[in-house]
Amino acid sequence: MQPPARPGIHNRLTNVFARVALALAALSLLAVPVSAQPTIDYSPIVRNLVENYAVPKSAVLAETFAKLPEAIDAACADPASAEKKAAFANAFRESVDAYVRVAVLRFGALADENRLERLAFIPDARSVVRRQVDRLMAKPDPKATKPEGLREKSVALQGLSALEWVAFSSHGDVVLDGSSEKGAFACGYAGAIAARLTNTAENLKEAYGKGEGQTGLLLSPSPENPLVKTQKEAVEEVFNALLTGLALLRDQVLERVLEQSDPRARAARAPFSRSGNEFVYLAGGLGALGEAIAAGGFVEAAPEDGRWLSGSLSFENKLAVDALNGFSEPLSAVLGDEKARRRLEVIALGTANFRDLMGKQLAGYLELSGGFNALDGD
Repeated sequence: MQPPARPGIHNRLTNVFARVALALAALSLLAVPVSAQPTIDYSPIVRNLVENYAVPKSAVLAETFAKLPEAIDAACADPASAEKKAAFANAFRESVDAYVRVAVLRFGALADENRLERLAFIPDARSVVRRQVDRLMAKPDPKATKPEGLREKSVALQGLSALEWVAFSSHGDVVLDGSSEKGAFACGYAGAIAARLTNTAENLKEAYGKGEGQTGLLLSPSPENPLVKTQKEAVEEVFNALLTGLALLRDQVLERVLEQSDPRARAARAPFSRSGNEFVYLAGGLGALGEAIAAGGFVEAAPEDGRWLSGSLSFENKLAVDALNGFSEPLSAVLGDEKARRRLEVIALGTANFRDLMGKQLAGYLELSGGFNALDGD
């Protein structure tokens, strides 16, 4: 005889199988093929960054540098005029600001023909500019007073950092004075530097605008391209260049000046501290990075759940820039004052937050191989 049916067990098994079937059906509805997942469109980022940032900022740089020759000539011709010295100091300050807003890019036309180094020899941990300019002043070479002759010399002798060394004293005073033989050579040399700077900036603007050299390679990735094969590789190239610009400002400047040693010696490590423009350089550079990220549309290219980064990046960036602009004393005085120094340490912490948001969070959302910078190991 067959054993009597056990409807309770049968019903329970049926319910279990039904629930499993429903669960599998639900999972099948949720499963989306990999090919159907939203993909990141990298294609507009490099072009946006070039057209919306690199080209206009290079144009401003050329216009700003073009004011230097007249200011130099005026100060050299009338060294007793405080007004003319102040006019040159102001033109130099504007040049530092315009320079760093371009220099943070570190890719494309800047990387061709040593343009980045020709604009300013930074970083300069070994004081190459000081040594080479001092050597030139000790043994004047007439070629250095002509733009074409200066073009053939070391890049360390051609940039804004070289102009600072020859035009300002260690106390930040303008020392351009064409009334003596040595002073006339210094003035001629300063004028040649200004002419070279203007020429380099004009070439930079043209190269970015026409997509020449490395800029063109980044704008047109392909399997045959020697620099980048895909749009993603092109974005990684410019993104890591921006990270390097940030590392220069934070790791190579802020962190180094906050080390324990004599305040004046530490302050001298900051670019353009000789002319009193160290905070102009730092604030301009950090502000420029925020502008460049926005101009490129990096956050807009990220998935929807990464769009929160726009506000966070902007907040951290503005906080640091406003704080840096708030210093009215030279860096050496700030480092020598415990309260002011703590403010600078807070700023350094803020830039670390900005770096993490950019190098970890944004890079993660965009699936970029971030974190590399060309200054590692310097």
